[in-house]
Amino acid sequence: MGTCRSRRRTAFTLIELLVVIAIIAVLIGLLLPAVQKVREASTNTKCKSNLHQLGVAANNYANANGRLPRGMDDQAAGCLVYLLPYMEQDNVFMGFSFSTAYPFYYSNPANRPASTGTMMVPRPPAVYGAEPKINSLLCPSALLPEQYSTVMLASYSFTPGVDYPAAFGAVPAGYAGSTTFSSCPGCAVVGRSNYLGMGGYIGSGFSTTYGPGIFTYQAGVRMEVISASDGTSNTIMFGEFAGGYSASIGGGIPDGVMGAAWTAGFQYSGYGAPTTMQMMTVGPPPGRGNSNWSLFSSQHNGGVNFCFADGSVKSITPDINFSVWIYLTGYKDGVVVTF
Repeated sequence: MGTCRSRRRTAFTLIELLVVIAIIAVLIGLLLPAVQKVREASTNTKCKSNLHQLGVAANNYANANGRLPRGMDDQAAGCLVYLLPYMEQDNVFMGFSFSTAYPFYYSNPANRPASTGTMMVPRPPAVYGAEPKINSLLCPSALLPEQYSTVMLASYSFTPGVDYPAAFGAVPAGYAGSTTFSSCPGCAVVGRSNYLGMGGYIGSGFSTTYGPGIFTYQAGVRMEVISASDGTSNTIMFGEFAGGYSASIGGGIPDGVMGAAWTAGFQYSGYGAPTTMQMMTVGPPPGRGNSNWSLFSSQHNGGVNFCFADGSVKSITPDINFSVWIYLTGYKDGVVVTF
């Protein structure tokens, strides 16, 4: 007598498979924003930590030397160079050349390779003075260093005798009203920074024609001066900088080469703009149509991070009142701004 056995189904039907795939897609769609939010929170925290460490280094420098480093010295070397020993970067500082045989640090072949218009980096030296990559000066939300076509070496945004105070001394020839970008192969060699010292505000059409920032040319500001005037917790020391696109700068390479074509970043060994980057922006990533190369800017959601003179770090939204923003950038305008 035969036995009737039921057959067990061992495979999904097409409809069931499509249902499972749809459910997985929905779950991924729900999970992805949460993952992105956590990732952005992590990178933002890292960025703020980097800025805080810069603030600590600057305060330690002031304690050891009686004043903060100059925003730019007579060779256009910036404040970040002088802070390197206070950031556990003694070897990088020792490798940087301050030779007076060259008018600018970036014309010194020990710091930056001579311009050839090609990407071939001549060796020796094995490492140029302005070449080392310093991770604590890079925001994890910004472009990778190799995605910038060029970098600003220095910015001289002032006019001697007009909006540059005589008290700061004579301005070296060639420093007025120009911004210097690196041609190649230096465009690919010099180390990047996503953080800049605050230069302050100069210009017309504002109640304070000149509101010097902490890091102006040859300034060497004393912390007690900041405390007695505007207060260390109300004065910006460093700001975040994400770079941006400009059709007028190519770094000596063809448009379309090296990722975001003609996108300028900044590099840690130079600084010189005593003017504040007057507006702030947040995303999209630097590229065509986004001329953020002259602005404090960020890729974080909602704000740009700034380190104040007391070492605290705050995020400021781009819609901040312009007058409030200007007073935050000066260290002795006499206007105290509180949050």
